[in-house]
Amino acid sequence: FCCVFLLGTTISEPVLLSLPRNVVQGSARVYFSVIGDILGTALRNMENLLHMPYGCGEQNMALFTPNIYVLDYLNKTGQLTEEIKVKSIWYLTTGYQKQLSYKHQDGSYSSFGTRDKEGNVWLTAFVYKSFAQARRYIYIDENVQSQTLIWLARKQKSDGCFENAESHFNNALKVIEFRILSNFQSCHCGMNCLETAFSNGVHNLYNYALFAYVYGLADKQERYQYFLEKLDQRATRNDGSVYWQRENKPPAEHFPAFYSRAPSAEIEMTSYVLLALLNKAKLTPDDLSYISRIVYWLVKQQNPYGGFSSSQDTVVALQALAQYGYLTFSKESSNTIKVNFMGIPNKAFQVNDNNRFLLQQTSLPIVPGNYSVEVDGTGCVYMQTTLRYNIHLPKKAAGFFLSVESANVSCTSNFPPKFDLVFTNFSHFSYTGNRNVSNMAIVDVKMLSGFNPDRSSLKKLQYQPSVVDHVDIKNDHIFFYLQKVGLEVFSLVFVEQSLPVSDIKPAPVHIYDYYETDEYAFAEYKTPCLPPSN
Repeated sequence: FCCVFLLGTTISEPVLLSLPRNVVQGSARVYFSVIGDILGTALRNMENLLHMPYGCGEQNMALFTPNIYVLDYLNKTGQLTEEIKVKSIWYLTTGYQKQLSYKHQDGSYSSFGTRDKEGNVWLTAFVYKSFAQARRYIYIDENVQSQTLIWLARKQKSDGCFENAESHFNNALKVIEFRILSNFQSCHCGMNCLETAFSNGVHNLYNYALFAYVYGLADKQERYQYFLEKLDQRATRNDGSVYWQRENKPPAEHFPAFYSRAPSAEIEMTSYVLLALLNKAKLTPDDLSYISRIVYWLVKQQNPYGGFSSSQDTVVALQALAQYGYLTFSKESSNTIKVNFMGIPNKAFQVNDNNRFLLQQTSLPIVPGNYSVEVDGTGCVYMQTTLRYNIHLPKKAAGFFLSVESANVSCTSNFPPKFDLVFTNFSHFSYTGNRNVSNMAIVDVKMLSGFNPDRSSLKKLQYQPSVVDHVDIKNDHIFFYLQKVGLEVFSLVFVEQSLPVSDIKPAPVHIYDYYETDEYAFAEYKTPCLPPSN
C-alpha cells in the first residue's frame, strides 16, 4: 500500500524474498501484482475471500457481508458498473438463501442450523444486521427479520445485556453485549449494560477496541476519547506501521522476513480500532497520518484473494478498508510502478483511473532475491508480492498435540486396501493452549494418492454423539469442524484405495484453531498395507 501526494515524489520500498530451511527444492514461485483500488483484489475474488474452509453459518456470512461493503463503497465513489452490480447481487442472493438453511424455527441462527440445540445470540444479531443492510440491494423477507428481532428481544435482560445461552465458538469474544450493541447501531437500550461493564473494569486490548468503536457509534465522546487514548498508549509501532497485538499470545514460530501475516484476533482488533478512528466527526491531518499507518499494516495481512486469516477478521477489516477507501478516494490518480531486481529495472506498470480495477501481475525471476519497488505519480496503489512454496512437514506445534494411528486394517489381495484413521485419546489428540478448551477447530486430512474417504462413514460420524459438527470434502482434502477440542475421544476418517498407485508418499493431517490460527499441530500418516510385489 503506497500513496504519493506530491507530484514528482518517488517512493521506494525494498522487497526481500527468502525461503525457509525446510522448503521443497524447486517448489518456490513468486508473483508481484498491483491494483489501483483499495478493494480491488477483494472485488475480483468475492467467492474466494477465505483461504480456508467455509461450511458453517458464520463463514457463509463472512462471504455475504463484504458484497454489501463493496456495493456501498462503489456507489459512494461513483464507480459501480452494471457488471459489478449484477455479480455482487448474485452473490448476495445466493448467500441469503444459504444462510436461511442455518435458521432455527424460532428465528435465530447458529453455526450449523438445526444440528445445534439452539440459536446463538451473537450470530443471530450479526445476521439480522447484515440482512438489514442487504435490503438496499436484494429482497429480504421482513417476516423472517421480525421473527429474528423478537427472538433477540427475548434474550435481552432487564439491565440491557444479552443472555449468552450458548457460548459461541470464538471464546475470545467474551463480552457479547458489546458486539450486539455494535451490530445494532441505533439501539441505546444496551448502554446501561455497557456502563456496568465499564465500571467493573476493562482489562484487555480487544475489549478496549470494542468499547472505543461502540462508544463512538453511540456518540459518547468522553468514553470514546478515553479508550482511544488507552489504545494509543498500547499500540505497537514498527516500520511505519501502527497495530495492536494480543496479550499472552502463543510463542510465534519464526518465519522469513517477508512473512508478516498476523493472527486473526489481532487483525480484527486493529480493524475495530480503525473503525473507531474513522467515526471521528472531524479528522485532522495528524489523524489521517495515524490512520494511514494502521491501513499500511492492515493491507499487508491480506491473503492473495483480498480476504484475511479467518471469517470475522475478514468481515471487520473489509468494512474498515471500505470506509477508509471512501474517505481518501480520488479520481485524480496516476502512478508508475517499477520493480527492480538487484537495482536493475525488471518490470513497469501504469495505474490510473481508467484501469484502477485491473489486476496487473508478473512473475519474478529469482527467489531468494533482493527486489525493490518504486512508485511515482499521484494517488494510492496497492501492491502485493505472493510467494508460494511447498515445505516438508514441520515438526513444530503450538496449542495442539496431534498424532494419527490406523486401525481395522484390511490388506487382503482380493479387495482394495482399507483402514480407519483414529484419534484415540489424550496422548494422540488434545488442546494444549492457554484456555481450557480450544475455539472451533478444523482438522484437515489430505488423502493418500489413490485413496478416497468412505462417504457413508463420514455421514455416520456427523450423526453420532461426537464433537464433529460438520464434514466438508474439497478436492483431495477432508475438513472436520470440531466445536471445541479438550480431551475428547473419537475416530475420524475411514479410507479405502480406489486406484493402484506405486510408491505412495505419507499424507499430512493439520489441526488448527479457526480463530487463533497460530495455534496448530501437524501429523502425517501412511498406508499400513505393503504394495504388491511385481
